[in-house]
Amino acid sequence: MKALLLALAITLYVFPSRANEIVCPNGDDTCVSKGDLEAFVSVLREKKCLQTTQPTFNLDAVTIITDVDGRVYYSGSDPHPYTVKMSWCGYEVTAIEKLTLVVAKKEPPTWGFRFRPKFAGSFLFVDAFSQSSAKQAIDVGLLWDFLYYKAFNLNVVTGFRSAGLGVGMDATRNFGGFIGGAYSWWTLKVNPQAGLYFSFW
Repeated sequence: MKALLLALAITLYVFPSRANEIVCPNGDDTCVSKGDLEAFVSVLREKKCLQTTQPTFNLDAVTIITDVDGRVYYSGSDPHPYTVKMSWCGYEVTAIEKLTLVVAKKEPPTWGFRFRPKFAGSFLFVDAFSQSSAKQAIDVGLLWDFLYYKAFNLNVVTGFRSAGLGVGMDATRNFGGFIGGAYSWWTLKVNPQAGLYFSFW
């Protein structure tokens, strides 16, 4: 049995099979095998596809949200990858890159000129001792805010009983207090003045 297998192996080695050899008709030597022909056709189809079609891209959607407090949120998990997938004639390519978001926010100025009228109530200290009643030292009127630095502001004071100049400080966006000096219409005297104000903006 071993001798028979050895003889068969020698025969195949010395006389290889002609099953894969190409026999061209009429002596033509330009014919190709079926396998090569299928490969050529596949290459031509791929070339035609690349020439006649466009690649398709699928991109990650990025959502950016800014809330009323100025905080910024955007989609994607840390480190916020951004993925692009391309498909073209059987080819698939995926690219992943880190997404970096830079947000430029306009910061409000910290000082400058403006026009902001404010309703105010104040107390005139000298008039409180000059009048028969301390109630006559209470004044109401308007502050004309024309210059500010952060929470501080400079105001022209015009009231029912006096007029003057005062420095205010905002405790909130619309409310604060002020001190200054005012000339009283009623006693014709200069008064130290202190009060509270309210603004609609």
